[in-house]
Amino acid sequence: MFRIKKSLLINASLLLTCANMLFLSCNLNNERRTVAKADTLRYRYQHYILSSKEVVDNDGKKDTTYFKAIFPEFEQKEINDLIKRQFTANRQPDTQYNSIEQEAKAFIENYEDFVKMDEYPRAWYSEMHAKVLQNKPSFLSLSLELSDYTGGAHGNYNTLFYNYDPLKVDTIGLEKIIPVEKQQSLTKIAEVIFRKQEGLSTEQALDESYFFEDNRFHLNNNFTLTPKGLLFLYNVYEIKPYAAGITELMIPYEQIDSLMTEEGKHIRTQLRQNITTN
Repeated sequence: MFRIKKSLLINASLLLTCANMLFLSCNLNNERRTVAKADTLRYRYQHYILSSKEVVDNDGKKDTTYFKAIFPEFEQKEINDLIKRQFTANRQPDTQYNSIEQEAKAFIENYEDFVKMDEYPRAWYSEMHAKVLQNKPSFLSLSLELSDYTGGAHGNYNTLFYNYDPLKVDTIGLEKIIPVEKQQSLTKIAEVIFRKQEGLSTEQALDESYFFEDNRFHLNNNFTLTPKGLLFLYNVYEIKPYAAGITELMIPYEQIDSLMTEEGKHIRTQLRQNITTN
C-alpha cells in the first residue's frame, strides 16, 4: 500500500512539473510573439484621390483627370517623414512637394492649364500604390508602383524599391549590403544569371536587344532584399524597349554570401525567420 501511494505521489509530482513547464513554455512563446510584434512597425493603408472638374469627351464617353494614391501610414512619425521625402525626391527631382495632397493638386492644376490649349483634349491620370514588402526589426522595404498618362500613344509605369533601417531611421543603400570594393564581383555574378535568364551566350553582344551603356552589363540602384536573395528591377525603357516591359533579376544569397556585409547577413537572417510582419 505504501508503494502505491508513493508511486501516485511521484506521478502527481511529475504531472505538476510538466504542467509548470508547459505553462512556462506558453508564456515564453507569448513573450516572443509580443516582442516580435512590438519590434516591427505598425501601419495602415491610406487612400487618397483628387479629380479634376474638367470633363472631356473620350470616344463618346465622359472622362476626367484624376490623381490616386494608396500608401502606408506608419505610427512612427520619423519613418513617415523619411519615406515621404524619398518618394517625392526620387519621383519629382525638380520639384519638392511637402505632401501627396500638394502633389495631387499640382498635377490637376497642370492638366487644367494644358487642357485649355489642347484642341483634342484627353483625360490624364496619375496613380501611385506603395506596398510594404518586408517589415522586420532591422529592415523595412517598400515597393512604389507608379503609372500615369499625360498624352501620347500610351501611358508609363514604373516600380521603385525603397529600403530602410527602422532602428536608425535611415535608408539602406547597396553599399550597406555589398561593400563598394566587392560590387564588381557582384556584377559579374549578376551578369551570368542575367545571360542565362535571357537565353544569351557568354559572348553574345548586348547591344543587339538591350540598352546597356557601352554594351556592358551593369546593375542599377533599384533593388531590395527578399527571403531568397537580392532582387534588382529594371523598368521600361531602362534596358529594353517599352513592349518588353520590366525585367527582374534575382541573385540568390548562396552565390553572394562571401560578398555580403555583416549587416546584410543580419537582414538576410531576419527575412528567413518567421517574424510577424504587422
